[in-house]
Amino acid sequence: MFGSGSSQFDALRRHLLSHNEVRREVEFAFSSLLTAANPSDRGLRFLFGSGAEWIMASAAWSAGVLTAPAGHNANGFDLGDLLDKAKGLWSVKASASTSASQIRLKNFMGDGGRVDWTEPTVFVGPYLKGAVLVDPRSHTEVAEAASNIGDALVLGGGAVKAFAKSHPQNYIPFDVAVNHGGASADRYAFVKSVITPDHFPILSKPFLAAAPVADRSRVEEITRLALLRDQGVLDEEQFKRAVDTVIR
Repeated sequence: MFGSGSSQFDALRRHLLSHNEVRREVEFAFSSLLTAANPSDRGLRFLFGSGAEWIMASAAWSAGVLTAPAGHNANGFDLGDLLDKAKGLWSVKASASTSASQIRLKNFMGDGGRVDWTEPTVFVGPYLKGAVLVDPRSHTEVAEAASNIGDALVLGGGAVKAFAKSHPQNYIPFDVAVNHGGASADRYAFVKSVITPDHFPILSKPFLAAAPVADRSRVEEITRLALLRDQGVLDEEQFKRAVDTVIR
């Protein structure tokens, strides 16, 4: 069997196939990502895609494919630079669906008449049961299946699935969490995690007012504890311990 056409992907593939603990973390990371940013909610799709990029970049780091500018033992580098290096290897198109539906390779506005897919792409999803690398410059049979639909360049997931079957060297098997169709129970969990009552007692009021009665007593207690901290009755460590007790 020949390689995938990418020595970096080959190294990542060997690493995941030979290190069960890394593969399990990748699987759990996609499950956690689906819980935090379910793409059924249109507002969370960007977060889901970005999270998938980071999961694959972190796996590549674990495999030694990605390194810090000054080497693997360096500290204090820009994570943005690391993600840029990852994107220089391949883009990531992730899905949480079991069906091989349409994949948007590129979005464009207005003059998208001539937009080509040229960058190597790692497709990840339950419909693939893992990850597949496709380089459209060399895997022309897949590139030719892409089509322009006016506002985007798209590719049917079935073409990627068929490619994975005929090119096992480009395929890394692992479990990817399945989206069963429901967005997270709280669509506003992300913004609530930012505008928290302990730090934003004024701005958080709409979220407190909308909270179900069962949750409100807990939130009110945290707000009361924050007031005690601000009055100097509790120090920061006492406040944190008290909040931990409330939310358990």
